[in-house]
Amino acid sequence: MTGANLVVALLLLQYPYPRQQYPQPQRQNPNIQGGPAVDAIATFVGTFKSADKKRLLIAVEDGQTMQMYITGSTKFIRDGKPAKAADFHHDENVTVDATRDARLNMLAVRVEAVKPKAKAPDQKSDPAPTVVTEPRP
Repeated sequence: MTGANLVVALLLLQYPYPRQQYPQPQRQNPNIQGGPAVDAIATFVGTFKSADKKRLLIAVEDGQTMQMYITGSTKFIRDGKPAKAADFHHDENVTVDATRDARLNMLAVRVEAVKPKAKAPDQKSDPAPTVVTEPRP
């Protein structure tokens, strides 16, 4: 009988023991398009040049042009309200928050139109009147 018990024990060891499965939290890569909140790593101030379905071009200091990819999570903002890329005009001042993906491509996270700074109002447009007094006789 010991031989039969040994055979049964060996047969039972061939089958995996049913373990209790605990749900594993799924981690999403934040650099994948549409992933959880992506934090910007840089902010660029420049002028809007062009945008299509995939790319955004802005001119920054020293005449350099930067290309960034537009993703499904890219937000376009004008006057504090959501907008579309088509709402932006050539040579318009913009601020772009960007991050990088796994391949180190620049991804535009937030594109906001910036109004040009208003010039300080002049003190007065007309100079103060000049008072001329004549000597008294």
